[in-house]
Amino acid sequence: MDIPIFRTEEGRYLAKSLGDPLIKGLTEVANIKPKDPVAFLASFLHNFPEREKPMLGVQETNMMVTQGAAEVENEQVPSATTPKPSKENRNRTATRPNRPIDVVALEPQTVTSPDAPETAFSSATRDEHGQSMLHFAAARTHTRNALFQLLQESDISLGVSINDVGNTEKIMELLLEGYDHILDITDEDGVPITEVIALRRNTDMSNLLASIPAFEESRETLHNAVRKGELESVQNILSGEGARTLARSRNSFGRTALHVAVLAQHEDIVAYLAHTYPELLRVGDNLERTPLHYAMGVEKIESISRVLIRAGAKRVLKDLKGRQPTYYFMNKSEILRLKEEEEVY
Repeated sequence: MDIPIFRTEEGRYLAKSLGDPLIKGLTEVANIKPKDPVAFLASFLHNFPEREKPMLGVQETNMMVTQGAAEVENEQVPSATTPKPSKENRNRTATRPNRPIDVVALEPQTVTSPDAPETAFSSATRDEHGQSMLHFAAARTHTRNALFQLLQESDISLGVSINDVGNTEKIMELLLEGYDHILDITDEDGVPITEVIALRRNTDMSNLLASIPAFEESRETLHNAVRKGELESVQNILSGEGARTLARSRNSFGRTALHVAVLAQHEDIVAYLAHTYPELLRVGDNLERTPLHYAMGVEKIESISRVLIRAGAKRVLKDLKGRQPTYYFMNKSEILRLKEEEEVY
């Protein structure tokens, strides 16, 4: 078939820049036969491997193709009407020569959403494996007390916080993050943390430490009920005092009850948790993957992702590897491994 457009300079550019990705994308559509071929092709092109993209000297920007209106963080709705250009502006436009539009790639700015859950720890930049620069610093050799001084200046020395400051907020944050060795801490003489706090007569800290075993047991009971799909049991567990804190708590894998519900693909529990505790939609696991990231890698992707998005899940949030949820739609292996972990738990 003779296509005249490919004999022009513009046509040769299109064939060179889009030919290979389009052919591979259309091949995938033909093989898989998805329900929505257009959305599938758009997602395939968006996640086309960087190393296979033709380098034409144009810097690419990270974009995601989504259906529906663009999401905004504020409540102000953009105006539906556009102002008419003045006569002077129309004259200026008419005298301009036709030329290609300049494309400017802007670096994305990191904006902290006011709805994001607060933490008691300072937010340190981490790499794709969840490690901060303090992890790399700890792996190096140091002179005497150098590492201790570094940790103390970074305000993350757990021993100093407990013994000298008595900061219950940090211990509570560790508990909510799934750290399960708080009660194993001892001082330099081997005295358990509970005895050290008792000797210092820190009542608030003593009460917090005493409540840890019961809290961890309640969290595991909740997650087990979620895995089994027992909605009524989940509702009963979360009907008592401190239910919101319990729902937000993460297990040793870094997953909340909503993460577990998505991996188990129990739509009724996903809907209940997402609408009752919408803050869970923004809580990530150890690599900052939200429940919507998880939903893109399971079999019931359409129904579960629809529930999450209607409840307020953001489709543009990135994990520590800089990946939006749509990445896992085409690369399901990581999510499938997490699903297997939950099944044998």
